[in-house]
Amino acid sequence: MSEKIALAYINQFYAGIGGEDKADVGFMEFDGAKGPGIGMQGMWKDEMSIAATVACGDNFVNNEEKFPEVAAQIDTVIERVKPDVFISGPAFNAGRYGVACARVADYVRTKHGIPSVSAMYYENPAVAMYVKDNYIVATPETAAGMRKVLPTFAALALKLAKKEKIGPARKEGYLPTGHRYNEYHEKTGAERVVDILLKKLNGEEYVTEVPQRAFEMIPPSPAIKELNETNIGLITSGGLVPKGNPDHLKQAFSVDYGSYDITGMDSLVKGEFISIHGGFDTTVVDDDPNRVVALDAMRSLEKEGVFNKLHNRFLSTAGVGTNVESAKDIGSRMAKELLDSGVQAAILTST
Repeated sequence: MSEKIALAYINQFYAGIGGEDKADVGFMEFDGAKGPGIGMQGMWKDEMSIAATVACGDNFVNNEEKFPEVAAQIDTVIERVKPDVFISGPAFNAGRYGVACARVADYVRTKHGIPSVSAMYYENPAVAMYVKDNYIVATPETAAGMRKVLPTFAALALKLAKKEKIGPARKEGYLPTGHRYNEYHEKTGAERVVDILLKKLNGEEYVTEVPQRAFEMIPPSPAIKELNETNIGLITSGGLVPKGNPDHLKQAFSVDYGSYDITGMDSLVKGEFISIHGGFDTTVVDDDPNRVVALDAMRSLEKEGVFNKLHNRFLSTAGVGTNVESAKDIGSRMAKELLDSGVQAAILTST
């Protein structure tokens, strides 16, 4: 029998229920380990085992009206299995799954006083929301990095279960929380900074003790003074493409965008355009593509003379999971295309 007990949380995909079409399924419980937990349990050998795995669809658990129901059912499982640690994920760069993992881990920690840990990519939106007070192990961007992250994830979960002292982020593998603590070191600060400087000058690897987080400041564009003289373009991160996806745009983690001709069209016709976005149920968009590229409304405003002219192409990419560098590259290329075409303003619809 294992010394310690873990309780795990995963979503509908890792529970083997289904993909986006099952994102609305409610709370589920499975005996023992399931999904990534199977791999982690093997690493713990006899030191810890997963007593139960709980799961929810990503839409269900992120619904504010549904979360109290999920929390109450987690409470019931905790009362029964009495875990030493709660683990959730890894969620990688999946937005809703990441928020769910971090939120349930934060709930279990604060409500029950049980140490918890989740895992995800540093750009996952959940990190900014929950990292300050929670351990979140850093992962690669996609599930292709599962084998790489599980040893670190498993090791930190075991230390938390054993109530061992947790070291700094750079040693334990979790994302920095922003908390700083005093500690004794055999070298003075002056000696350490000289060591770091010498490594830098010699081209050797080094780790700063005081990392500075940089946030890029984006100045807002000047306000439009004469809207009736302005040419407007349409952009969407909703992944809308002509049926068949002729440019083979990616459903997630985009590195490119498509530019599609709408000359002479008063609206986007159902069946001729579809969304290939991998992060939401596209049924409503496929039924009326004008909901993410509002061509019908813009044509009406154009005829009324509210603005000068609508650009004859709309630009599209799938925003889900796209990292910052790729987003900057796509955005700069979109901007160049619009500026080269005489467009002075654009409307970007997200999902």
